[in-house]
Amino acid sequence: MNRMTSNILTSCDSNSSYTLITSNDKFCNWFYDEKTCWPIAKANTNVSQPCPKVQGFDKMKMAYKYCTENGSWENVTNFFGPTDYSSCYTPELTEMLEKLGSDYDTKRKLDIALNTGVIEVVGCLVSIISLIISLCIFIRHKGILEQRFKIHMNLFVALSLQMFIKLILNIDKLDLFKTKKDLSNVTCLVDCNNQIRLVKDDDNNWFFGIMYTPIICEGSQVILEWSKTASFMWMYNEGVYLYRIIKSRVLRINSINFRMYLFGWGLPALMTSVWLLVTMVYYKKSSSVCWWGYSLLPFFWILEGPRMIILVVNLIILIIVLRELLKKIKSKLSPSNELDIIRKVSKAAIALVPLLGITNFILVIIPEPHSKSPELFAYWSYSAHILHSFQGLMVSILYCFMNKEIKKSFDKRMMLQKSRRDFEMEMTYNLFKT
Repeated sequence: MNRMTSNILTSCDSNSSYTLITSNDKFCNWFYDEKTCWPIAKANTNVSQPCPKVQGFDKMKMAYKYCTENGSWENVTNFFGPTDYSSCYTPELTEMLEKLGSDYDTKRKLDIALNTGVIEVVGCLVSIISLIISLCIFIRHKGILEQRFKIHMNLFVALSLQMFIKLILNIDKLDLFKTKKDLSNVTCLVDCNNQIRLVKDDDNNWFFGIMYTPIICEGSQVILEWSKTASFMWMYNEGVYLYRIIKSRVLRINSINFRMYLFGWGLPALMTSVWLLVTMVYYKKSSSVCWWGYSLLPFFWILEGPRMIILVVNLIILIIVLRELLKKIKSKLSPSNELDIIRKVSKAAIALVPLLGITNFILVIIPEPHSKSPELFAYWSYSAHILHSFQGLMVSILYCFMNKEIKKSFDKRMMLQKSRRDFEMEMTYNLFKT
C-alpha cells in the first residue's frame, strides 16, 4: 500500500472541531485514495469533499465517503479507486458507463482503447512525417503545381494539422513522456477544523499536462475539430475536381476556383465557431474537465452532420468515376481480358478511397460501438484508428511518392544537376590543363 503522511497545520485549541473526537470514540483515520484526501471522521458518518479534477467529473459537485460503525472507511471497487465517485459523474460519463456494460466488459474495452491510443500515436507520427515530406516535394517542384496538386497540398496541410493536434492530445492522454506520480510522497495536511488538502512533496513528479490545463485544452479541441472539418471539405474538393474531369472529358482543369478555398477553410471555420459558441454555453453550466464527452452531445452534429454528408457525396462520386473508368477500359480491352479490367478498376478504387475519405466510413458503420460486445468493439476500434491515423501516409504514398509526374520532375532535376556537375568538372579540368 502507498505510504501517506498527515500533518497538523497549526496547534488546535479546545474549541476546534478537531478535538471533538476523543480516544474513546471509533473513527476513520486520514485517508488518500489517489484522488482525494479524506479527513478524520467519526464512525457511522458520511464525509463530503469537492470532486477531484478528473476527466468526466464535475468539479462543482461533491463526493461522499462513508466511515463505517467499526471505524473503517467503506471500500468499494470501481475504475476510480476505493471511493464511490458516482455523484461526481457528468451526464456524458454516466451515459457512457451504462453503455459499456458490466465491469468486466468495461475493463476489456478500456484496455482496447489504451492499445488503440498507442497505435494512433504511431500512425499520426508517421503520417505527419510523410505529409511534411510530400508538401516539401510539392513546393520544390513548382512546375507541376496545377490545380490538382494545389488541392492535394491544401488537403495535406489540413491533415497535418489534424494529425499533429491528435498526436499531442494522445501523448498527453496516455501519459507518454511524462514523469509518473510518486504516490509515496503524498502528504495530507489537516487544519484545526478538520479541513484537509493534498500536498505533493516533489512537484517535479506531478505534471498534469494539457488535459488538465484550462483554455489550452479546450483550444486544442477547437483546433482539432476545425482541422478535421477542413480535411473533410478538401476531400470534397478532391471529389468535385474528379467529377469535373469526368464530365468535361478534359485531362487538366487549370482554373483554380476561389470557392474551393472558401469551402475548404472558411466554411469549416464558420461551422466550428457556431459549434464553439453552443458548446461554451452548455459547459458554462458544468465544470467538466476539458469538455469531456463533447462528441456525445446532440449539437456535435453541427460538425459531424456535414462530414457525413460529404462522405456520402464522395462515395457517389467514387462510384461515378469507377463506372466511367470501367467503360473506358472495356472499350480498349477485349472481354477475354476480364481479369485485367478488374485489376485496373480495383487499383483505381484503392487509390481513390483514402483521397476521398471513404476510409472514414468505418467510424460510422457501427453506431455506438462502445455499447457492443468487447470483440465487436475491438474490431471497430483497431480498424477505425489504423485507417484514420495512417491516412496521411496512404495519401502521401499514392499521390506524391508514387506519382508519375513527381517522378518525372525529380528525374529531370537529377539530370540537370548531373549535367551541371559534369560541366563544372570539365571546366575545372580544362582550367588546370591550361
